[in-house]
Amino acid sequence: MRPHPLAGGLLAALLASAPLHAALPTYAAPQLQARTNLIVNDEGWNLPPGSSFNSITASINENGTVAFPVQVVPIDGNLSNTGVGIWSGANGVGGIVQTHQAPAEFISDRVGINRDGKIVYYTHGDAYRLWIYDPLAAASAPVNTLPITPSSFNGQTINADGVIGYRAGLPGGSGLASTGAGSSLLHIVDNGIDPGSPYSYIYTPSMNDSRRIAAKVSVGPPGNFSKDEIRVFDTDGAYETLAVDTDTDPGSPFVAFDNTVSINAIGEVAVVVRLAAGNQRAVYRLTPTGAGVQATEIARVDPAGPILELDAFAPVINIHGMVAFRARDAQGQAVYVGEGENLLRIAGKGDRVQTDLGTGQLGQHDGSPVFSGAPGINDNGDVVFVAGLHPDGDNQIEWGSGVFVAQAAGEERIFRDGFDGELP
Repeated sequence: MRPHPLAGGLLAALLASAPLHAALPTYAAPQLQARTNLIVNDEGWNLPPGSSFNSITASINENGTVAFPVQVVPIDGNLSNTGVGIWSGANGVGGIVQTHQAPAEFISDRVGINRDGKIVYYTHGDAYRLWIYDPLAAASAPVNTLPITPSSFNGQTINADGVIGYRAGLPGGSGLASTGAGSSLLHIVDNGIDPGSPYSYIYTPSMNDSRRIAAKVSVGPPGNFSKDEIRVFDTDGAYETLAVDTDTDPGSPFVAFDNTVSINAIGEVAVVVRLAAGNQRAVYRLTPTGAGVQATEIARVDPAGPILELDAFAPVINIHGMVAFRARDAQGQAVYVGEGENLLRIAGKGDRVQTDLGTGQLGQHDGSPVFSGAPGINDNGDVVFVAGLHPDGDNQIEWGSGVFVAQAAGEERIFRDGFDGELP
């Protein structure tokens, strides 16, 4: 396993005093960052009136800065002239920092943000375009991926060095790629592109600060999707295998994996699995060690609770091995955090929260999902999530959807309180 880029320096010293798999912190009440609603109901909050987002995932960096895509943004307040945009802010203060108009008719449902506040996303209209928003320039610029010429993007993330990792749609198939630091590289491609490739399909990836990309891959000839593995790839295609399914190895504890994974700075991967024993779904953390891989169960579905179901959205992992994920418990849909010994319910259906309109509750007027997309977690343990809202005690009044941050407290806040991202 390659070291973290800062290993041996300040980060190593900080981690030496704060165990990697730290105890779960305590959390403040979720703080509203922005809220959208139908203009016929109200103008929303911290967004231009008439703005709208739906089925998105919000992201958060070590400084607590939140970013998310907004699918409808009125241009100059004109409701009949709309584009797409990016929201960024922190501590309940923020707004649209970049808009795009036609031909950029669509925007990615999630963004990546690094500790410098740079945001990566794509737009799509007449063609897919990858962008980086730079807060210092207060503007977005298109990303030059040459010599790679993707026809689509998926799973885009940006690391501390400004390198972007993504799955690239290419003629005949797809590949895992990274762009930045003076190069644009294909880590691997599937055998629709290269007949000599062992990969029949490549799923949504996640990249860390070492420019290593984790992904679920199907291994076999074209059209064969029965043998799946979780691998972490270097830029030259070399890899570590962290887990395989029972079709690959009958002795594996895992029957199957969900399609999207999350990797942290030291190469640990979080993934939802289906267990061979009992055929139950579970959240696992896969930790490379000198002797192999340590598989740690974070949570599993159990009719006795607390986790009754796991939602079909990827878990996310931070440097302390804390994993945030969506689930359903006895109260309904919820967001949990676990580290392998304990589980903590961060937010869930029916919880009371403070909003710009007063006290509200997380929920919907019907059986629609309470939460949108996947949660996000930073290395301080702060959790960002998107949830439906209604007034306290009345779910028949529509308050739209809000983006919230549950801020962690405790000694593990090494980046915000003890390290600002700059080396001496």
